[in-house]
Amino acid sequence: MSAPSWIARSLAGAASAFVLLASPAAAATPQTTLPDVEDEVMCTICGTLLELSDAPQADRERALIRRLIEQGKTKDQIKDALVAEYGSEVVATPGGEGFDLTAWLIPGIGIALALGGLLLAGIRLRRRAGRDHPEEPPLDPGDAARLDRDLSSYDR
Repeated sequence: MSAPSWIARSLAGAASAFVLLASPAAAATPQTTLPDVEDEVMCTICGTLLELSDAPQADRERALIRRLIEQGKTKDQIKDALVAEYGSEVVATPGGEGFDLTAWLIPGIGIALALGGLLLAGIRLRRRAGRDHPEEPPLDPGDAARLDRDLSSYDR
């Protein structure tokens, strides 16, 4: 076997191994669908989710999304293309900086405050329940004997 044919066979073997290894990875990546993207972007005209809008602008956005899906683009790439085409208002989720950050923080703070309030209320109710039921004083020995006699009459 000559050196050039050995190199050619090695390169061909490496290329086929690469194709075999890359195929499962490509097959494992799910293809983006229109409903995957529609529920995360807005119609720029009516301001509603794209999946709920019947405006002509929404149809144009859907057509662009379909073209990008046919090109094999991922959801993030499609959303980036929509932002480049229509501006940041097209994305349904708020950004992570500036005033948009409050849209993420306020619900979390509200939930934390509600849980803290419930915890505090539970502690107070538990303490109050302990104070409302003080220890019973012990029975007088005569009363205890009479109670035992009365209860024993039911043991027959």
